[in-house]
Amino acid sequence: MDKEKLKTLGIFGGIFIITVYLTMAYVIKGKQVIVPNIKGIPVEEARKISVSKGLSLKEGTESFSENVPDGYVMVQDPMEGSYVKAGRTIYVTVSRGLKMVTVPDIREQNTRQAKILLSQSGLNIGITSKITTKDTPEGYIIAQNPPASALTKRNGAVNVLASSGEKEIFYVMPNLMGKKYETVRKSLYSVKLNVGNVSYKPVQGFDKGSVVNQYPLPGAMVKKNGVVDLTVNYAENEKQYRLISILYTVERGGLSVKRVRLVILDNDGSREIYNDMSRSGSTIEKSVRVSGSVILQVFINNEMKEERPYE
Repeated sequence: MDKEKLKTLGIFGGIFIITVYLTMAYVIKGKQVIVPNIKGIPVEEARKISVSKGLSLKEGTESFSENVPDGYVMVQDPMEGSYVKAGRTIYVTVSRGLKMVTVPDIREQNTRQAKILLSQSGLNIGITSKITTKDTPEGYIIAQNPPASALTKRNGAVNVLASSGEKEIFYVMPNLMGKKYETVRKSLYSVKLNVGNVSYKPVQGFDKGSVVNQYPLPGAMVKKNGVVDLTVNYAENEKQYRLISILYTVERGGLSVKRVRLVILDNDGSREIYNDMSRSGSTIEKSVRVSGSVILQVFINNEMKEERPYE
């Protein structure tokens, strides 16, 4: 066999070996495909795309997400662009959307407390509407939407209706000069006005115990529950003082916590002895130095509920 024939035989032999190798490699490895990008689309659409490429899809874990809608693919494995054998499974993480949380009850809370409660549940205060009312203190929540115990998306907003307090009412100040202090005090309280500072000054031409000066002056506008300062024709050293004990139990019903304000009225005028949020059924006790006849005024949520005389 000459050299030319041997050379030709060697070439064909090499081609045969390479062909056999490549054929075996293809059989062993199988067909290679490129993994498609299926993130950010509905899982069923991702499944169809995977099947069209000769791949299968399997849903693995689920996860809440603020950015990926419910039922959409968040993560895939293998990653897009990878070369894999045909028939390979793509594992995906599917979004469950925003996490749902239970709305807390923020009624009867002030806006600051309401914000704290909502924040602890992953929520925010939304639109705040206001209404005038005498039954709920200013700044306290009357109603909410969504309601308490409802399920809503995390980071969502709860709209509220809050109290702006009682509507302001004004009166024309009457002329009190020359009238007996006790009569003046009772008439002022009957129209929801309070005696403020009372000073005593002996003045000729006025009966003892009568009003000789007032502020605001006659004819001025004064707000409901406003304060009127008086000067009375009476010597300071003629007054006698005593110590009394004030006991008040907060009425039940309505709000569980109420704004309670206690005001004492005596010969020295009116003065506040208590002003705080108190629970229904709790008892308030105060010792007070007074002069003359005494009246206790009780205000609940800025509305006078009771006048109680003390001897």
